[in-house]
Amino acid sequence: MPITSYSVLVGDPTAGKVVTGASTHYQITVQAKGGPFTVAVNIQSVDGSEVLYAIEEGFTPPDEAALLALPTGMTALQSEPGGLALDYVRSTVDGQPMITREQMVLLPQVRSKGSEEERMLNRMRASALQNAVVTLLNMTIADKDGTIYAFGSAYADSGRVDGIHDIHMNQGNPVNNHGGDNGVWQDGALLIHLPSKGTWTAVFLAFQTESWTTDSAGNPD
Repeated sequence: MPITSYSVLVGDPTAGKVVTGASTHYQITVQAKGGPFTVAVNIQSVDGSEVLYAIEEGFTPPDEAALLALPTGMTALQSEPGGLALDYVRSTVDGQPMITREQMVLLPQVRSKGSEEERMLNRMRASALQNAVVTLLNMTIADKDGTIYAFGSAYADSGRVDGIHDIHMNQGNPVNNHGGDNGVWQDGALLIHLPSKGTWTAVFLAFQTESWTTDSAGNPD
């Protein structure tokens, strides 16, 4: 069964904070129609599901005009080609893959073993994604028209839509490990638009356990 309520949230980011727990996330507060909303971004690897990430500056969205035409707030998306839905395996930009496995960098897990120097280097590498997200957030806040486009699964904790999560690849999971979330044209990502600079930056997230060769149901092929 694919993820629920595949959507894109468009809005103005105002703050961010780290939230720890079973899986550490960076929570971004976004002001938009129907909000405020929370964007939950995976920023730390855990046993068995190490995070892969890519930050693509100078990114060109598959359909920039359609993105810019979206209203602020949460917009439900159809998980099918030809619209705004994203698919790490199938989406293209100017005839080239939108993102590839080879562009992704492994975010190491924070470990307590090894020498002090090894542990320090590991902590630095493990915080790279968080530092990059914080930098992008601050740049977006500083731009009076800076906008976040967060693709993922809309969720509700208090009777209304509160935010969006699953901002990562949502296919290719092993059947016995989040296999129920598999589907095509339902991948998550974070796009940052800075109109004052005329730039887009994309943050792509995946897990090392996910396959980049999938069938029509998003299962490992």
